Amino acid sequence: MLRAVMTSVCVVAAFLAASNSFAQQPGGNPRTTEKSAITGRVISSTGEPLPGASVTVAAYTPDTRSKEATVDKDGDFKVDGLVPGLYSIYASLPGYIAVAAPNRNDSPNYYRIGDSVTLTLSKGGVITGRVTGPNGPVVGVSVLASRVRDADGKKIPPAGGRERRTDDRGMFRIYGLSPGSYILSTSRPRLGTIVPSAYDNDVTTYYPSATRDTAAEIVLREGDEITADIQYRGETGHAISGKITGVIETERPFSSSTTITLTDVQTHLPVTSGSSFPDPSVFAIYGLADGEYELVARQYLAARDELRSPPQRVTVRGGDVTGITLNLAPTGAIEGRLVFESDPKDSCAKRKDTAAVETLVFARRYETEKKARDDKNPAVAISAVNYSNLAVGDARGSFTLRSLPPGPYILEARPPASGWFLRSVTSPTKPNNTGRDGISIKGNEHVKGLVVTLAEGASVLRGRVSAGEGKSLPAGLRIYLTPADRENAGNLYRFYETGADGDGSFTFDNLAPGRYWVVARRAEENDLGTVKAIRLDEALRSKVVREAEALKKAVTLKSCEQVANFAISFPR
Repeated sequence: MLRAVMTSVCVVAAFLAASNSFAQQPGGNPRTTEKSAITGRVISSTGEPLPGASVTVAAYTPDTRSKEATVDKDGDFKVDGLVPGLYSIYASLPGYIAVAAPNRNDSPNYYRIGDSVTLTLSKGGVITGRVTGPNGPVVGVSVLASRVRDADGKKIPPAGGRERRTDDRGMFRIYGLSPGSYILSTSRPRLGTIVPSAYDNDVTTYYPSATRDTAAEIVLREGDEITADIQYRGETGHAISGKITGVIETERPFSSSTTITLTDVQTHLPVTSGSSFPDPSVFAIYGLADGEYELVARQYLAARDELRSPPQRVTVRGGDVTGITLNLAPTGAIEGRLVFESDPKDSCAKRKDTAAVETLVFARRYETEKKARDDKNPAVAISAVNYSNLAVGDARGSFTLRSLPPGPYILEARPPASGWFLRSVTSPTKPNNTGRDGISIKGNEHVKGLVVTLAEGASVLRGRVSAGEGKSLPAGLRIYLTPADRENAGNLYRFYETGADGDGSFTFDNLAPGRYWVVARRAEENDLGTVKAIRLDEALRSKVVREAEALKKAVTLKSCEQVANFAISFPR
């Protein structure tokens, strides 16, 4: 069996810190208070203040340091001395976990100075138990709790988990878990480690004594403590090993290391990831069951750049796989500028002075996964499906979206405040109708000269969906706006969607003036449990357009108009 000297590290790839509490303000946008600070409260799920909790306000721009505050006895906090920009806000308290803020627009939650927000923490759950084998307690084996469904039983996209090792009795205790359903596993596949484990070559055992296909889910409610004992299978697995080319040597500690990510092709679930440090040019992964996997290597560089290898499919069948080569190469980038068009006749846009540094631009890969037909037409890489990256404008409005793997992208912008809408995205080197065709990145292509135009005069639409007397609304209800005027029929930036609250109420902001069809329908999800986006999914868009045009429920929005109490029924 192959063995390399490496250190395993967790890779967290998310827009925001996943294990902390995101800023939440019920009922829509945060309140605006002081113009040099962010203030707010930290409360429990029952509404009680949580004194002593820590609050971190982190700027998106990498050269701005994050700031922290401690919650006072009334549950209040204040972080001042902030400069204009976009910030993520999260809270932590031992034994508590985040109650994530609602996200109706399928893009990260960011906040600005002057906002007052509420952060909610709930008492975390606990899974404890004992791992035993044929000879008694299994000592020092890792146990991982991975959340696969939310508190409502809805499948969620794969993410990291919480991991602990068993003690001398074979006991483990994993705390601070969010409500939902969990898969419990031991001895997950590992990249070679400096301190070898007795279980490195073993295939993962899932609770109660199963493979991944037959693993039982553990349902955990807020504050629960559940005992789940595992009978360790102890089956010997296989290894994948090889070399990495194209590594750039740097003087910074650890920055020369490469990160390897292994994904299960069938389930799309991440199997393991870790660093190849201290030798960035070789890798080995142990304890793999038979199956088909996808391998990607990355090297993270300064200024958010990275080198990335093309995803490589590897099949493990009854033995080790050796001689794999992962070739690192530069990734693509899109460079552009923000343009803000003010209108003296429609002076409703907010935050004009700081608009550029408070506007979020993001690129979303919209190609869905396809099955491989033959060697010349391989499947789309799992690691590239639903891939996103983002940037914020600087004081001059310039931005750069980095680390983009090849493929087609839709470019979007979240306006800095109410009153602005995204008018257009144009490129001198790409198709003129970027709103219809998107932008395709080839290899390490660097697209320059992109212009993202935001205009003043956006509208707001508020309303409510009703199900009829004696009927209830389904979970996961979404409301869609599609352009009713012919000239915008192919413009993706005239398609909007948002989620409905529990009482059926909804809000659209930053809408381009015009005439729209309005329809409410159940959300559609992909295999990972992610809600399909109307701008990214052509099949969904076609269905919504047909339903909306057949329903003929229309609204006409004028510049800077705020429409309230708009009513729509469900079912149609």
